[in-house]
Amino acid sequence: MVACVTGWIADFFRFAWGLIYWNARKTWFRLGSRGMRAPCQHPSDSGRAMETHCEACVHWHRPARFSRVCPLLVATPNGLRCSAHSVDVRPFWGRALGYYGGSALGVYLAVALGVFVFLRAVGYPISIVHVTWPGLWYRVPQARSAFFFEKGNRAMQAGRIREALLNFDNAYRFDPSNYAAGLVLARNYQTAQPAISDALYARLYHEHAPQRAATAQDWFRGLLARGAFEPIADLATRQILADTAASNPWMRALIFSTRQTRDTKPLQTMLEQTTPAARLWHPLLRAELQLRVQPAVVPAALLNPWPDPVPAYAHYFQVEALVARGKTFEALDLLGRLVGKLDDESALALRLDAFAQAGMTARLAEQFDALLRRPPSLALFKILSVHLIRYPDRDLTTRLAERFDRAALPLDTENAGAYFSLLCVVGANGDRARLAALAARLKTITSTPFLALNSVEAFFNHREDARRIASILPALPLPAEMTYALLERFPGPPPVASRGGSNP
Repeated sequence: MVACVTGWIADFFRFAWGLIYWNARKTWFRLGSRGMRAPCQHPSDSGRAMETHCEACVHWHRPARFSRVCPLLVATPNGLRCSAHSVDVRPFWGRALGYYGGSALGVYLAVALGVFVFLRAVGYPISIVHVTWPGLWYRVPQARSAFFFEKGNRAMQAGRIREALLNFDNAYRFDPSNYAAGLVLARNYQTAQPAISDALYARLYHEHAPQRAATAQDWFRGLLARGAFEPIADLATRQILADTAASNPWMRALIFSTRQTRDTKPLQTMLEQTTPAARLWHPLLRAELQLRVQPAVVPAALLNPWPDPVPAYAHYFQVEALVARGKTFEALDLLGRLVGKLDDESALALRLDAFAQAGMTARLAEQFDALLRRPPSLALFKILSVHLIRYPDRDLTTRLAERFDRAALPLDTENAGAYFSLLCVVGANGDRARLAALAARLKTITSTPFLALNSVEAFFNHREDARRIASILPALPLPAEMTYALLERFPGPPPVASRGGSNP
């Protein structure tokens, strides 16, 4: 039995080697050695078919097995003989390729099956086709990415933030095309590791062109909350030149960021651009640059109509600049002529600001109360909250807080901005009791310590000892308008001289 097994193993290796060796020798024989005896036939025999012994199978444990290498070997009454004349001996490469190819395919399928079973046992959502078909191998890392992304979502919902971020990181490493995983990482690193967050946003911005506008908006909100004004200017410039239809909020971001840095270079660069997207904004840019040089002078461009087409933010810019320079009646007159050209929310906000700037307290209170009688909504509370950050008023703050309490809005994703806007309003207006009560209420509703609320209270109660407000804004779900207003009201330290900004 042992000898039989040993012989079979020996013949197996002779077979594997013989497929290459004897086919190679017979190929050489066919190419240039026709006058010689066939390499596999016995040299003392005649070389004729059915008479000549096979020299190649002599040392096999069972010589008949050599027919798997060369089918010319056949059994005759006189034993095994070659069925071809010496000159007709030929190689059988197709047979060799068949055996080797079949063996390789069998091993490949066995390995693929093992990999599939292992991955499915782990929980990866893949099919056997994804593992076995090379054209679908890219689905394997995608499946692994989806697996870790789902684990990250579950961990995030359970409040296990570190575990969630680790899983999201794995998801993005396995599949860099997983936009959702990269975006979640970028958002969650904004506060603790802003450099990593910006690197992730930059990669998403460049590698996912269809989502570029959404990426830019998400990135901008994080940069704005952190007070990263130079990167905002770079990003806004890119977006203005890339998408004329959506350039209004980006021009607002460019103007705001350069005012904070006191750097006019991005504005000059935009003014030098001759593309249609840039030319649309040239009147506004010239007016802004003139205001930077002569802040107390009201340029004629603010009072005269601009050439069509005039983007919506240009109208807002004109009215806002007039209000800021005390030209209240001119601002209100222009606002009346812009009905239908400005959205209702912007028009209401500008009207409230004009009344406050002019000291028209009765008109302001009347307009304020009229708005408070409207059905409660995030838009309503946002308008009033932003106004009270820019123009503090304890009496109006109390009215807003009481109306908010009566509204009893649920604390959800839609209304979170209203809650945290009111928190900042009562703090900025010095209502410490209401600030503490609202912070405690938020902690109770969310059933978490919400440590960021402690920083908010510290900032508004002890501003001289608190950190710059941009250090706490990233943790608060505030509307962009509220963030703008807070950064204007509490600008923090003077800006450092520009080093050229970042490059999104």
